[in-house]
This record gives sequence, structure tokens and C-alpha cells, in this order.
Amino acid sequence: MNIHFKKLRLLVVFYLLAISSLAHSQNMQTEMADFIQGFHEYKQFNGNVLVAKDGKVLFEKSFGYANFEWDIKHSDKSKFRIGSITKQFTAMLILQLAQNNKLKLDDHLATYLPEYRQDIANKITLRQILNHTSGLGNYTQAKSFRDEYSRNPYSIDEFIRLLCSDDLVFEPGTEFRYSNSGYFILGAVIEKVTGQKYKEVLQQNILDPLKMEDTGYDSHNKIIQFRASGYDNGLAGYRNTDYLDMSIPYAAGSMYSTARDLLKWDQALYSDKLLNDAYKKQMYQVSGQRNYALGWEVTKLDKNIYGKPLTRIQHGGGINGFNAFISRIIEDKLLIVILNNTGGAPLTPMTNGLLAIYYDKPYEKATEHVDSKLYKAFKSEGIKGLKKTYKQMVNDGNTPRERSLNYLGYELMQMKELDAAITVFELNNQSYPESANTYDSLGEAYLAVGDKQKALASYKNALNLNPDSESAKQAIEKLQ
Repeated sequence: MNIHFKKLRLLVVFYLLAISSLAHSQNMQTEMADFIQGFHEYKQFNGNVLVAKDGKVLFEKSFGYANFEWDIKHSDKSKFRIGSITKQFTAMLILQLAQNNKLKLDDHLATYLPEYRQDIANKITLRQILNHTSGLGNYTQAKSFRDEYSRNPYSIDEFIRLLCSDDLVFEPGTEFRYSNSGYFILGAVIEKVTGQKYKEVLQQNILDPLKMEDTGYDSHNKIIQFRASGYDNGLAGYRNTDYLDMSIPYAAGSMYSTARDLLKWDQALYSDKLLNDAYKKQMYQVSGQRNYALGWEVTKLDKNIYGKPLTRIQHGGGINGFNAFISRIIEDKLLIVILNNTGGAPLTPMTNGLLAIYYDKPYEKATEHVDSKLYKAFKSEGIKGLKKTYKQMVNDGNTPRERSLNYLGYELMQMKELDAAITVFELNNQSYPESANTYDSLGEAYLAVGDKQKALASYKNALNLNPDSESAKQAIEKLQ
């Protein structure tokens, strides 16, 4: 009788623990859903979110539309462009080739691309390209990139010659500078070493073994079921994003995927399916110049906050109309994936909030963006209302960031609201008088309305604060 009573008591304890665990899980899911819903309601996020632990989904939810024109809502099948998350796949392919003795990470680029300019190729190593310490520039920041190059298809050799062959911006190994050019070049290395197309190597070495059937190399020519459309999210609402030929992001950013497929990727990285332990250790080894390893950012979280040492390995991706984020807590095998198809979503604070909810820590909820508040004030009360709202923000100790105001000013210029744009740039200049950029932007706005005298004065102030400003120098030369 006593034995039966003990068994019954144990069963009751296990049952109560199971009920408690289920209730906690449901509460966490509700809290996560409410948290993300806040960003969605402020029109800061439109897409899919997944949180998993030990490979099992804890939270998964879709928000908004995969296609606004047809009112097609997102589902777990939605496929998003993932931009620079592609880099971790490119890094994996390079590491696999190293593991198979097809190349060496510390060899110079010239060993594998002898046709690349030799003064650079003989100085930089593959490892330095992987961790962005090579000194290579970044083609997406070229002034003419968007207008002159982004819509046109290029062969790999042609694009490297046109936009990935500039002089080094620093001596290899001495600094960190994020470089899409470097990862584009790594794609060419993969093709040269294997004798195959990058997308073929990607498919057979990673996607097929992991059964990532909803992931691939994107192309406008292919019919891809459940592919989400990309949009820009501006003050006036959503609009279709600008066309980008997918031959350009290439090994630096041309992939698409789903949250569920990225869960497969996450789980494979804990195994030896793709890479042995020695090379995985190298994959997560930071450069010393920055917390960037080989295709991943690696940081240690504050153990005083989380109660124990935690390692976060993550990467974001942004490309026309899309941004994406994958974050992994190695010790707890926790995964957070956020995929967005309305460009510019605040994925870092969203990820941090989900992480805090999981660990039962404080977090900041979504708030309306400064540009949205000021634009609403302008639309309802004109420039007077804009100034009044801005003054209230400053009085409340919430002076908008310089970058946010600058972005708002340029959006207003694009909308042909030039007087409002000048007002915003003037307010920005008053709040940040030591910034050359505020004078530069103000000069551009004055010039747009034909006030050359004020434009010239603003550009001169910009040049005084930043003697290296090429835009100010060129503007002054034209105006004098």
C-alpha cells in the first residue's frame, strides 16, 4: 500500500511539473507574440519569427503580408531574401574546402585568383577576407552603385574588375571593415577551386545534405513558390522596392530561405555533418580587431544579467526590400530567427527582446519612431506642428538622434516636401552643431530650393568641421 502511495505521489508531482512547464511555455509564447505585435502595429515589422530550443520550436508566428497587392498573408512557407546571412554559407563552403585540403585559409588570394591585381592578391589572405580584416572596400557603398550598377547583370570576372578591385583602405590585418567585395571575391575562389558554379557547390555541399528544400540562390528568372515580395517602408507607406539584379549580391548576399530551413542550418552546426570540430572552432574564432569571426559575429553576454556565461553567435542581412537576423545562444542551443520583407525592421532590439523574454529579463517594448511622430505632426499641423512636436521631444529629454532626423529630412525631400525637409535639417543642425553632416545635408536642401547663398554657407561650415569632406568640396567649387 505504501509503495503504491509513493508511486501515486510521484505521478502527481510529475503531472504538476508538466502542467507548470506547459503553462510557462504558453505564457512565454503569448508574451513573445504580444512583443512582436507591437512592432507590427507600428508598421516596423512585417514577416516571420521563430524561436527554438534544442531544435524544437518554442514560438513561431507570421505577421502581415507576403504580397500586399494580392493580400496574401505570410505563412511558415514564406521565402525571404536573407541578404548577408548568405556570408555564413559562403564561409562554410570555404571551410569545407580547407577541411578537404583543397585550399588553405592563410594562403594569399593570389594562390587561387592569379588574375586578380597582384599587388593586393599577394598581401591578403582568405582568412582576412572571411573576417573583414583584409582592407578590401565595400562595393555597395560606392557612390554610383545604386544608380549605375545595381540593376544590370554582370559576369563574376566583370563585376570584380569594375567594383571589387579598388586600392586597399588599410593594411591587411590592422583594422576591421565590413566588405561585401571580399565575400563576392570568395565566391569566385570557390568556383575556381571546385570548377563549379557557386550555387551548385552551395546546393550539393550544404542545402541537399541538410534537406533545406526551401532555401536557394535567388534569381528573378526562376519561379519560386511562396517567395515573398520585397517592399520599402517609408513615411508615405509601403512601396515596391527597387530592382536589384541578383548576380550582384552573389556569394555576399543572394540567398533566400525560410525560418524553418534556418532551424535546420542551426542544428547542423552543432553536428559534424558539414564540418569537423577543429574547423568549427576556427569558424567562431574572432579576429582580434572586432568580434567578427568567419561569417559570424561572436559575443559574450553579461553573466551578471543572465546568471551564467552565454555565447551569442549571430548575423544580420539586409537587401532591397528585406532584412533578416539569425541569433544563436550556443550553451542553451537557443535559436532566434526573424525574417522581414518591408526593409529596415529593427531586428536587433526585436531579437534582444525575445532573448530577454526567454530568460525572464526586462526588455523594451516597441515605440513609435521619431520620424513617424514628426511626419504625423507635419501632416496634421504643418511646419508649426512639426516644430512644436520636436520641441516637446527635446524638453522631455528625448532629443531625436542625428541619424534619424537626417533620414527624415531626405525622405521629405524625396516626397517634394522641401520646406519641411529644410525645417528638419535646421533642427538637426541646431541639436548637433558640431556635426559636419548636418551642415552638408542642410546645404543640399537649400540648394534644392535654389537658395545658393545659404547652401554655400552651409557647405563651408561642413568643410570647416570636416576638411576631408569631398561632397562639401565639390559643392563649394560649383557654387563659387
